[in-house]
Amino acid sequence: MAVLSIETSGFTGGVAVSEEGGPWAELTVGSKSTYSRRLMRAIIFILEETGLGWKDIDTVAVSLGPGSFTGLRIGLSTAKGLCLATGAAIVGVPTLDILAQNAALAPKDSLICPVIDARRGQIYCALYRPGQGLARRISDYLVINPRELVGKVSETCQIVFLGTGLAPYKQTIAELFGNRAVIAPKHLWYPRPFLCANMGKEMIKAGQGPQDPVTLSPLYLRLSEAEEKKKANEEAD
Repeated sequence: MAVLSIETSGFTGGVAVSEEGGPWAELTVGSKSTYSRRLMRAIIFILEETGLGWKDIDTVAVSLGPGSFTGLRIGLSTAKGLCLATGAAIVGVPTLDILAQNAALAPKDSLICPVIDARRGQIYCALYRPGQGLARRISDYLVINPRELVGKVSETCQIVFLGTGLAPYKQTIAELFGNRAVIAPKHLWYPRPFLCANMGKEMIKAGQGPQDPVTLSPLYLRLSEAEEKKKANEEAD
């Protein structure tokens, strides 16, 4: 199975091609250029470099979010278009699940908590348990104030934190959890396109995919600021 993956949930994202044996190629870029300008160029480049054609792609795995509303829309729209044009299957992978895999080899008696900056004083996060090289989610996906996180963790074990939400809230998390908090190195704060492909394959094996490209939608967790203002105005009328 050749899988093309697309990860556009944040500033640093990219694409990868994977097969059963592991990663074939991966391209990750942090750029001020929007994904609408660089995503298809990256896909074409990686296919050319691997010698693959569109007919060789069986599945497109795409990061669903939470994350950048615009980036997620561009990534998912591109994935849907490719699948509808080529007949490839599509599988949507929650971004927090992808990010958690960066710490999948943490000690088995610890927890993993990926955190993504949701802005407006909030983070997107979830709790995971490492095991057999794969982090498994054990909580709901959350969008909360960072200080509320301590109330979501009943266990007293060490917790590995990683993700862009650490940039503004690393000190807060360290104060809340003390020596239980293990802050992952910064190069592990970003969801890798290859891990998106790997998780997509795992989901298909577990019967959680492929999905319908027409109805598949981003995992936002909350309304955008514009949508919240519109809703508030409608309720006020």
